[in-house]
Amino acid sequence: MITNLRRLFGSTIGKIVALAFVVLIGVLFALSDVTGNASFGGLGGANVAKVGGKDISIGDLRERVRQAYNQARQQQPGLTMPAFVESGGLDQVLDQMVEGLAFEQFAEDLGFAVSKRQVDGRIADIPAFAGVSGKFDQKSFENFLQQNNMTEAQVRQQLKQQLLLEQIGVPIGRMARISPSLAQPYAALLLEQRRGQATFIPASAFAPTTDPGDAALKTYLSQNAAKFTVPERRILQYALFDRSAVPVPTISDAEIAKVYKANAAQYAATETRRFAQVIAPDQATANGIAAKVRGGATLAAAAQSVGLSASTTSELTQSAFAATSSDAVAKAGFAAKRGDVVGPTQAGLGWVVARVESVTANPARSLADATPEIRAELVKDKANEAIVDYYNAIQDAVNSGASIEEIAADRKLKVEQTPALLPSGRAPGTPGFAPAAELAPMISSAFQSGEEGEGHIATLVENEKFAVYSVKSIVAAAPPPFAEIRGELLSDWRFAQGQKVARDKARAIVKAVESGKSFAEAAGANGPNAGVQTIGGRRGELGKDGKPVPPELALLFSMAKDSVKTLEIPGNRGWMVIALGEVDRPNPKDIEPGRVAALAQPLAPAFGNELVEQFAGEAKRRVGVKINKDLVEQLRKELTGNSPVNE
Repeated sequence: MITNLRRLFGSTIGKIVALAFVVLIGVLFALSDVTGNASFGGLGGANVAKVGGKDISIGDLRERVRQAYNQARQQQPGLTMPAFVESGGLDQVLDQMVEGLAFEQFAEDLGFAVSKRQVDGRIADIPAFAGVSGKFDQKSFENFLQQNNMTEAQVRQQLKQQLLLEQIGVPIGRMARISPSLAQPYAALLLEQRRGQATFIPASAFAPTTDPGDAALKTYLSQNAAKFTVPERRILQYALFDRSAVPVPTISDAEIAKVYKANAAQYAATETRRFAQVIAPDQATANGIAAKVRGGATLAAAAQSVGLSASTTSELTQSAFAATSSDAVAKAGFAAKRGDVVGPTQAGLGWVVARVESVTANPARSLADATPEIRAELVKDKANEAIVDYYNAIQDAVNSGASIEEIAADRKLKVEQTPALLPSGRAPGTPGFAPAAELAPMISSAFQSGEEGEGHIATLVENEKFAVYSVKSIVAAAPPPFAEIRGELLSDWRFAQGQKVARDKARAIVKAVESGKSFAEAAGANGPNAGVQTIGGRRGELGKDGKPVPPELALLFSMAKDSVKTLEIPGNRGWMVIALGEVDRPNPKDIEPGRVAALAQPLAPAFGNELVEQFAGEAKRRVGVKINKDLVEQLRKELTGNSPVNE
C-alpha cells in the first residue's frame, strides 16, 4: 500500500491535494466534464446504507456508479458496465460515498464549516460549467444538471464534502518529516540485492501445424470471445458550425460615437513622464541628496554617496506615478519642468528625491481618429455575442429534443454521418477511413455519454468551431463473423496449444529443480529454450526513471530465497521459469545516515496519506455505518445483467 500511496502523492490530482482515495466520484465527475444521464431503473428508493444521520438511497448509488463508469470509459473506451462492476467499481463507489458522508458529519461535529461563497467559488472554477467564453455560464450549469440528472443541491453537497476533505485531510496528510529510525527498514529494503536464474520456453516451438477444423475453431472462439471481440462502435450524425455561420450586426456611427463619449478620458490629451528617483530613510539624508543634485551631481552619484541607489521609472501618467509613490510626489513631479529636481517629498516608504528625465505630450484623439479602433472592438464584441447567442439557441433546441436533421435544416447546416467508429476514430468496417483531426473531441464525447438519438454539442476549436451531433446507432461489442477471422483464429489456436505444452515443460523444470537437479540441467532436459540467463539487481532501481519493471524481475523480488517459480508470458508467447539464489539485504543500522535521510523526505507524504486513511476509518467508526448488503447484491446483479431489471 505504501507504494501506491507514494505514487499517489507524486501526482497532481486537480484541486484535491493528495486525497484521491476519499474524493467523491461525483465531484471528480463534475471536474472532469463527464456527461451522461442514463438511469437503470429497477430497484426503488430503498436505502442501501445509513451513515450517521444520513442515508444513501439505491437510486443515488446507481447514478453514482453510472457516473463513475462514464469516468472510467474515458481511459478505457471499450469498458462495459458488467466488467466495471465485476472489477470492483460498485464497491469502490459505495465506499467513497460512505466516506464522503462520514467525513462531512465528523468534520461538522469538530466545528469545521464551508460557506456558500466557498462553494460558489469552486463551482465557478469547474470547466464543465463554463460557457463559450470559457467563464462560468448559468445556462451551461443548468444544461449540465439536466443532462446528468442532477440537482444543484447535489452538486453543492458534493463540493461541500470536497472542501471539508481539503480542510481536514490536507493538514493531516502533509506530514513534514519522519524519523530516521522509521525510514531505516525502508532504506534497507531499497538497497536489497537479489540474483537468480531464468529460462524462457517459447510456445511457438510446440505449436501444432495441423488444422483442427471449423468445429474446433468455433468452440475456441466461444471460449475466447473477449479476445476477438471488436469493441462497441458508434455511428454519428453531426453538423458543424463556426463563427462564419453567424452574421455579425453592422456597427453604426451612432454606436461608435456613444463609445467615444463614454470613454472621453481615454481619448483626451495626456502627458507621461519618466523620473529618476531615490528614496531616503529620513528627511536630512534626502535634503543632502537633493542639494548635491542641484549642485550639479547626478542623482545616481548623490544617492551612492550615502549608500543608496537610484532607479528610473518607465513612462508614467500622473495617476500611475501616484500609485507607486504618493499623490504629493506625483503632483510635484508633474508640476516641474524637464530636468528639475523635485523634493524631498514624504511618501509611504520614506522621503523621495526625483528628477524629471523626460516629458511626453500625447495629443487628444478625435472621434475620426478613434473610429477604426472603436469599430474593431465593437465588431469583436458583437461577434462574440453573436456566436454565444447562436450556440445557446442550438443548445436550447437540443434540450427540447429536436433532432440533428431539424436543427440543421433550421440553421441551413450540412448533416454528415460517420461509419461505425471505435473511440479512436478508426472504422474497422471501412478500411482507409480517417476522420478529420478536428472531430476528435466530438468522437471522444460521443463515447463518454449519450444514448442513441440524444443531441449534444462538442467544442472543436475553443470559442471558434463546434459540432452538434447525436449517436445514430450503437453497434454492440461482438466478435466479427467466423469466416472473416478464421485465419487469425487458426494461428491463435496453434499458439494456445503450444502454450499448454510450454506450461507443462516449465512445471517439469520446477519439479526437477526441487528434486535436486541443477537449474541448467533441468532446463536443458526440457528444451528447446533460450538458455539459462542470470537475472537480478537492486530493489531500489526497479522502475527507475518511470520505466516498467520486467515481469521476471518483479517475480524475483517477491520470491522466497532458494525457491523456483513459473511465469506465464501473455499473448500465448510462452512461459518462464525463475529461480532465486542470492538475497543480500543490509542491516538497517549499518546504512549511512545520508541515505536514510534522503529516503525519509519522500516517504513522509506516504505516511501522511496512511494517517488520512486511518482518519477516514475513524470518521466512519464515530458516526456509525450500516450497509444493506442484500440491496447491494441486488444492484450488482441488475448492473451486470444477471437479474431482471425490476427484480
